[in-house]
Amino acid sequence: MKIVVDPGHSGPAEPGACAGGVRECDVVLAIAKLLVEQLYEAGHEVWLTRTGDIATDNLSFRAELANANQADMFVSIHANSVANKAAHGTETYYYPASVSGRRLAKCIQARLVTELDTVDRGVKAACFQVLRETNCPAVLVEVAFISNDTERRILKTYVCQLAAALAIASGIEDYMGEVTS
Repeated sequence: MKIVVDPGHSGPAEPGACAGGVRECDVVLAIAKLLVEQLYEAGHEVWLTRTGDIATDNLSFRAELANANQADMFVSIHANSVANKAAHGTETYYYPASVSGRRLAKCIQARLVTELDTVDRGVKAACFQVLRETNCPAVLVEVAFISNDTERRILKTYVCQLAAALAIASGIEDYMGEVTS
């Protein structure tokens, strides 16, 4: 299967949420690199939209990479943030018109919540550009809240990053099992 993994944001141009000295772009890149290792080991063909900091906040190239390579799936990884520091949990988004995207989101969400022992904030429809512009099933995963002190401390650990990567990989495998059965 051809899979595009998108570590959200870009680094200096657009680091995403920042709290307690932790940048979202760094956390999600670490998770994405671990996920790519898992997917390669499972025999998938995988592309990362970035392998480090990049000098753009343009989102178009992310979906274009998936479309140009005729990807079978697109997974964008993020860490959530809101003003209310008590907010916590995991949520996964899909494009409203995508039945396959919804199914993929449900599979990944279930695995993440179980593996990370986070609050299940649900699977939600959204018209985010990276979901809207891809030609394949696409999801945007909000692993946990970087704005929450407890979740931020966990997010920046290798153990959590690996657990998130393993959970997303398992969710992908669950989805593939559903699609082929």
